[in-house]
Parts: sequence; C-alpha cells; structure tokens
Amino acid sequence: MESGAVVAILILAGVMAAIFAAVVLITRRVGSGAEARADDLRAEVEHLGEGWEIPLQGASCLGSRRSFRNSKGNGVLGLTGRRVVFEPISGERVSVPLVRVVGARLGEWRRAAGAGRRRHLAIRLDDGDEVGFLVDDPEQWLGALAAADVAVEAPGERPSPGV
Repeated sequence: MESGAVVAILILAGVMAAIFAAVVLITRRVGSGAEARADDLRAEVEHLGEGWEIPLQGASCLGSRRSFRNSKGNGVLGLTGRRVVFEPISGERVSVPLVRVVGARLGEWRRAAGAGRRRHLAIRLDDGDEVGFLVDDPEQWLGALAAADVAVEAPGERPSPGV
C-alpha cells in the first residue's frame, strides 16, 4: 500500500515536471517571436523614415467596440510621426494613422491585477470608435498626441455626441 502511494507521487511529480518544461518552452518561443516582431516593426519605421515620437514600450490593448475587438492583450505600443502602433505578443498589429485620431483622454484607473499601476489611455477615432490602452505614463502620451494636433480632453470631459 505504501509503495503504491510512492509510485503515484512519483508519477504525479513526473507529469508536473513535463508540464512545467512545456510551459517554459512555449513561453520562450512566444517571447522570442514577440521580440522579433517588435524588431521588425522598428526596422519598418526606420525604413519608412517615420521616426519615433514615443518609442515602443510595454502596454496592454483593451480593444474597442468596433475596429479592434480582437486586438486585446499585452504587447508594445509606440507613436511615430504618422501613426499609433501596437504590436501584440500574439495577434494582429494595430496601426492607426494619426489623421484618424481626433481625440485622446485618460480613462479611469484599472484595479485589475493585470493592470498594475497603469492608466487607461483612450484614443478616439474619426468614426466615433475608441481604442483603449493601459500605459505607464499617460501624460507623456497626451502631451505627444497634443503636439500632433490631436484634441486632448481634460479629465471628466465627455466627447460631444456624434464625434
């Protein structure tokens, strides 16, 4: 009876070790792939001569109601002279030309465990849709967007209907 329990524990430990090893391998593969995609994005921006107003930094995309519903998740967010670009760890890149960005505002604090101390930055598009991001320094983003002639809304200010 006692030897049966020992065998069961050893089998369970072996299964757990195999699962742990698989998770580590998958995490490394996904991480290196995401890093390569970010490097490709940097090379693309350099090749196009756009220049970085805000270099790529860690962020979370909260998605939007219409345009970017399937783009939620963690990745890197940057602002070039022509567009706001989000490269997720997995999924499709979000690239919004600045001519489509008509407003930006700070959303409410996110208290979820995954949000950490990040603030919600909402970017309003010309079709009325908003795409949200959790960023470390939203004031930097609001300043850079204001410098790009994007209307920055004061906290508590609501966009006018139909915009």
